[in-house]
Amino acid sequence: MSVAAFLAGDLVRGCVYSAAPRNVYWEMTVACELACKHCRASAIPRRDPLELSFEEGCSLIRDVKEMGSMLILTGGDPMLRPDLFELIAYARSIGVPVSITPSATPSLTRDAVRRFKELGVAALGISLDGPAAELHDSFRGVRGTFARSLEILAWAREFRLPVQVNTTVTLSTLPHLGDLYRLLSERAVPPVRRWSLFLLVPVGRGVELGLPSAEQVEDLWAWVYEIAREAPFHVGTVEAPHYRRYWIQRRLAEGATVAELERGARAAGLGIRDGNGVVFVSHRGEVYPAGFLPYPVGNVRERPLSEIYRDSQALVALRDMNRLKGKCGSFPYRWVCGGSRARAFAMTGDPFGPDPLCAYEPASPPLSSARDARTPGALRSGLAEW
Repeated sequence: MSVAAFLAGDLVRGCVYSAAPRNVYWEMTVACELACKHCRASAIPRRDPLELSFEEGCSLIRDVKEMGSMLILTGGDPMLRPDLFELIAYARSIGVPVSITPSATPSLTRDAVRRFKELGVAALGISLDGPAAELHDSFRGVRGTFARSLEILAWAREFRLPVQVNTTVTLSTLPHLGDLYRLLSERAVPPVRRWSLFLLVPVGRGVELGLPSAEQVEDLWAWVYEIAREAPFHVGTVEAPHYRRYWIQRRLAEGATVAELERGARAAGLGIRDGNGVVFVSHRGEVYPAGFLPYPVGNVRERPLSEIYRDSQALVALRDMNRLKGKCGSFPYRWVCGGSRARAFAMTGDPFGPDPLCAYEPASPPLSSARDARTPGALRSGLAEW
């Protein structure tokens, strides 16, 4: 099979998640005790009285079961839902896999981590945006959050609960990723199973933060590609599908066969993006293609999520990469990549426009490993080469 066939044939059909999403994100509440600089939800200290009720939450969970999806509980801070453990218990009782991303506050206790493990929670998401308290606590808006996050990691290790560490990539956090990688490699393994780099989408309070340039992001992908070879955990990206394009180019430059690319395709999450493989339900039941793409396509109080996901014309359109405009539309990798539709919408007002943080041009020559194995420029000064 040729590379062109790889990018346009059976793999492409596998990159369209039209029947059901792999992951359903439920924003259980917008209440949170932190004041994170990048907060998508612009979280507030108190709960919204219009949040989905326990019964409505159970209905949503049954629909997730029908679709065969994973449920990720997020917020705000899910710990501020008094019925949190009841909802998790219900989901697990009917066989729905559950992960949760609580805030690192006093509400998340050692006993809570133990209960997550006992209930069969698949993974705990913890945020670390820097390798030391000064940077992380400033980013999260509350002193002591860094120390608390490390304490939670210790509890997860104690109870053998897998952890995904989430890091937001901005201009201020980018130079510290090398030190954070070293910290996670030396001190947090186990229980860290995955390190997810969230490339900032400027929505909510995140509009005030600085974005790296497309060229800096391309250098970041070179660094991620290299450390992923040796990291003691999986290194992934979020709202950054163009890393998949980079990964394919690097593998081809190294002589990988199409068969080898196909074997790695599912693990690389090819095709998954906003509204295609993921969907987001707000605390009031609104359905969005993703949490960072606040374009409502329905409400679970009016129609089941499964119907909205499968039938919404907006979502159907987002799953058609032939609708993309600009360089994304002429991009041979558009089905496996597709760019961040959320970032295109946030920065250009058009969800089908090009992703402003992608440096690739369709006429670009193939990547050479000599150029791209370098450590990203923003990471070089004062940090180890990986």
